Amino acid sequence: MIKRLITVGVLALSLVFTAAGAASASSFYKGFAEDLHSKQNVEEDRKEMYKQIFIEMEAKELGIETDGKDPEQIAKEVAETKIKSSAKELDIETEGKDVKELAKEVHHAEVKRKAEELGINQKAKDPQQLAENVYEEMLRRKARELNVETKERDIRGLKKAVLEAIVRKEAEELNIDVKGKDVQKLQKEIHDEKVFRTAEELGLETSNKNNRELFDEIITEHAEEAKDKQLFPFEKRNGDFFWNHHVKKRP
Repeated sequence: MIKRLITVGVLALSLVFTAAGAASASSFYKGFAEDLHSKQNVEEDRKEMYKQIFIEMEAKELGIETDGKDPEQIAKEVAETKIKSSAKELDIETEGKDVKELAKEVHHAEVKRKAEELGINQKAKDPQQLAENVYEEMLRRKARELNVETKERDIRGLKKAVLEAIVRKEAEELNIDVKGKDVQKLQKEIHDEKVFRTAEELGLETSNKNNRELFDEIITEHAEEAKDKQLFPFEKRNGDFFWNHHVKKRP
């Protein structure tokens, strides 16, 4: 359920706040885009190519025809299909509603469901306030799970500390030495290690190839196989703490 909540929130953002952001509609693509932004310095033309590959793969899964369509149109149709599917699951009436309106309704319904699960009082709260309360509670619970100190930290500071703890934990699970390394350095090493492991799992020749070359080969030549095997960058992701990307800051 949480995964769907995050996915719908991302779709709502891409549809409601920016047309160009529709390329972020896919939940797995969103995670991939974050990896590109924070863990690897990839030229814009390569990112655009990767983006198109990811979007077309998801469109294929959803039965969307891609011939003759540009990436933005395909991404928009992917987002719309996911929103309508979520609305159907939530018994939300779709007749006569545009996708932006529907996205907001779906998102709010998911937030309310999550609030109920977390035991958050919903009375007299507008959708924005409720979304903020849900995110903050999710963040605090994750902090406790990771033994991150919550006292004397505002939400921004707590998010930073939680994300750092998540990165360090992942690095340790990959047998990466974390001593004396900042988060940015660890993120790069995590990315590099995951690329190498994916390449090996796919049986690719890794000698005399740098990480960037391996990543390019994985995405351009073996994306379907990597996705079928749920290898990086297609592995199952825990996106709970990027969920607030769709929470607008109050003026």
